[in-house]
Amino acid sequence: MGNMRKEYLLADIASTPNYMRSDLNPTATIDPRLDERLAQFARSPQTGVWNHLDKSQIIEDIRDRLVNPYQIQQGEQPFCGPAAVVFELIRKQPDRYIDICQNLYEHGSFDGYTKKITVAGRLCRSYGNLRMAQADWMLLATLRDCANTIVPVHPKAPRLIRELGGITKPWEINGWVKELLGYSQMKSHPTILSGEFRALQEADSAIKDGGVAFGLINSQGLLGTNSFLVSRFHRIYPNHWVTILGDISIEPSTKITKNKQSRVQFDMYSWGRKIHVNTDTATIKDFFWGVTVGKSLGKAS
Repeated sequence: MGNMRKEYLLADIASTPNYMRSDLNPTATIDPRLDERLAQFARSPQTGVWNHLDKSQIIEDIRDRLVNPYQIQQGEQPFCGPAAVVFELIRKQPDRYIDICQNLYEHGSFDGYTKKITVAGRLCRSYGNLRMAQADWMLLATLRDCANTIVPVHPKAPRLIRELGGITKPWEINGWVKELLGYSQMKSHPTILSGEFRALQEADSAIKDGGVAFGLINSQGLLGTNSFLVSRFHRIYPNHWVTILGDISIEPSTKITKNKQSRVQFDMYSWGRKIHVNTDTATIKDFFWGVTVGKSLGKAS
């Protein structure tokens, strides 16, 4: 979910002032404590259960993401939902991210906060063009496959099957937030007919309380530069999950701006980058489909 026309959208993002990638710190280094934890993983004599993945490459992938969480991305796979949640796992609980990856590589499972997550043997044995980094494939494909009941994940699956198997529902986001991050309060705020600004305010509140927020959007409509007819088509369905990072601003409507022209701004993570959204309220109403938030117990709003 969320991979279709990615190249077109990223070209739009790069050339459109309203949607800007923040420059990332090229001099960032890994925390020595995390570096030692990775060294322990490297020294472990345990053989991996993933037949076609390389341990040293996985460790390098993990290191890159610990230095810069924006390195994680869905690549050419429809894994936007799990990628959005794992991005927050890396940012907020990097030690647990390493533990999960090591256990998944060595044992094919890891302990969630309330249940064990176990990868299917066929996924461990699968091979082909992963279309993404090995560490990302190992964790994101596991999350996506475990949530699927009909369509299995496989790197050689036809595109249509991959897209169908990649559709992420709000309750799946809730489940990953609970099992990976350990947050006890999850709530979805759908905005099919209305409530977009209230949902963004709930996201803002959750983030300020130390929680997380994820937005469901139509990526072509919200981030693309489409014609009128194409924009009308993209209004009818959501197709992409993003991590809402904060800096949410909703400009009150006035007699001069009117509601249609008031501005909405927020930062989000998607496709391995930080994007600043600055658009009008009409675009939000058309292409913003809801928010799912997670907070720790006792952080009620």
